[in-house]
Amino acid sequence: MLALYATIWLALALFVAGETGRSFARRATAPPAWAWWAFTAGLLLAIVHTLLSLAMVHDWVHDDAVRATAMQTEAMFGVGVGWGVYVNYVFLAVWLGDAWWWRAAPAGFVRPAAVTWTLRAFYMIVIFNAAVIFAAGWRRIAGLALVSWLARGWSAGVSAAPSSRRR
Repeated sequence: MLALYATIWLALALFVAGETGRSFARRATAPPAWAWWAFTAGLLLAIVHTLLSLAMVHDWVHDDAVRATAMQTEAMFGVGVGWGVYVNYVFLAVWLGDAWWWRAAPAGFVRPAAVTWTLRAFYMIVIFNAAVIFAAGWRRIAGLALVSWLARGWSAGVSAAPSSRRR
């Protein structure tokens, strides 16, 4: 179980580090190269976490993952829905698309602010729910630290309007 927790917490920390690097880049400069690598390494670890979860916790039975998610959601909110599993898949797909676009965007391209903030809102909702709402004990505290760091990094980039630019 240590590998299960370690992969997702390291993935989230790398996501936040990558976003921080991207956010602190000035309008006229590209984010530092390490930021994309951190962002992408985080994605790979999140995928590993998902596969480990399916293997170790759910014995490769997807319906079991959906049922377990529904039970957790019912315990937390009083409504037993398992679609959170699919939200996690969408989260990974969006993260993958964002990493790809960050690398493939034409030099000098500035992503529209509406797209940037829509992605950020989606990321924050998913990460906050996973790392704070559904976490317990020290993990909830770590989750609060991560989302605070992320919010701070994004707020620093408000005036700079960072985008997915490459060097």
